[in-house]
Amino acid sequence: MKKYLAALFTALLLLCTALSAGAVGPALTTTEAYCIIDADTGLVLAQQNMNEELHPASITKVMTLGLACQKAQGNWDGVKLTVSHEDVYSLAGTDSSHIALREGEEVPLQDALYGTMIASANDGANLLAEYFGGGTIEGGVAAMNAQVQALGLEHTHFANPHGISGNDHYTSCYDMAQILRWALTQPGFETIFTRLEMYTMAPTNVQPVTRYFSQQDKMRLSCSRYYIPAIRGSKIGYTNIARYSYVCLAEQNGVRLICVTMQSEMKPDKYNDVRTLLDYAFARYTGYTDLPSQGLTGEVEVVGGGGTLGKVTVTDPGVRLLLADGVTAGDVSVSLELPERYVLGTSPEVYAVYTVNGGDKQESTSVRVPAVLTGLDALLEANAGRELDTASDLKPARTAGMLIAISLACTAAAAGATLCVMRVIRLRKTKKQKPSKH
Repeated sequence: MKKYLAALFTALLLLCTALSAGAVGPALTTTEAYCIIDADTGLVLAQQNMNEELHPASITKVMTLGLACQKAQGNWDGVKLTVSHEDVYSLAGTDSSHIALREGEEVPLQDALYGTMIASANDGANLLAEYFGGGTIEGGVAAMNAQVQALGLEHTHFANPHGISGNDHYTSCYDMAQILRWALTQPGFETIFTRLEMYTMAPTNVQPVTRYFSQQDKMRLSCSRYYIPAIRGSKIGYTNIARYSYVCLAEQNGVRLICVTMQSEMKPDKYNDVRTLLDYAFARYTGYTDLPSQGLTGEVEVVGGGGTLGKVTVTDPGVRLLLADGVTAGDVSVSLELPERYVLGTSPEVYAVYTVNGGDKQESTSVRVPAVLTGLDALLEANAGRELDTASDLKPARTAGMLIAISLACTAAAAGATLCVMRVIRLRKTKKQKPSKH
């Protein structure tokens, strides 16, 4: 019996050791899921349940603000949005956060952006959705889901622009991290996302009072015991169903991270877990590693003008990766991801895939970067003026003959029609000239 128990204990110990060796990153118990990525490349650095589909609450507004900034392209001056009935009254009975917008109110775009970001205004999110959605909230939601598809995200679907929980409104920590990474590339978004100072909204055509929007994230307030200096920008979220969600951009010693947590049970849990994650990441990831091109090449067939033009060469470009201390360039492998064909006029979907084999030091995962495509200019020049295969059965001489035949037929038909018309006219004149009988 003792030998059996000893063997069982040894087996369990080995199993636990194997599981702990494979786990990379803190194991959180009061937060359901998290994901930390490199803000530059999108490389996953640590995660827990990062693909689990959960209710996002107000971190939804990262997508809403990103699309509004994309449409504005940094041109906010003089742009005013008119508040619709739906912007306000679709939120009735939801106990939503808002900035007291009124139907018919003319709101400067900049005020709507900052009100939605800092005050987490659901009415502001509705207004922005109409702005980039062709005049309707539904159009805005459709644009949000279209952007999800464009980013290649598989665990997100939006049903509204603000984050009120619903069965058809969900995302994952990984998807939200990539959404923030994309949003940071849109003109003006990072300025809005990282603003710490109070924002003042002046009176409007129907609202006589001045509105003030103050930062609500205690992890960004130096007077708070939860203050984390590395956090540059953040968006917080909460509903009874979603519990506490959080997304932030953090930077320390030149390393830029995006961290997302979802379904933290209590507010202090969120604060403590985000601190744990950032402390872990900044301690382990202290600098970037430059990986030169490995000279890996492939070929892609180029199609255009109804025919095949030839092939071009694709090469891995090299990359700058955030590797954990103890992980080296030798732990990174590269492969090419190529389409069967590249159609001229479309974006060439050619990528180099860098895979980090981090063992117990770093999450083993991959990142795609655009590959280098060479030889296209020479290929186009070589095909200039060349007759394509699909046109070979229609020679110029035959084409000319067909055009002449068609022209002659049309001329003959026109002449025949003219003669018929003239005969009809003559007959009518003859009938008119004959004396009528009484």
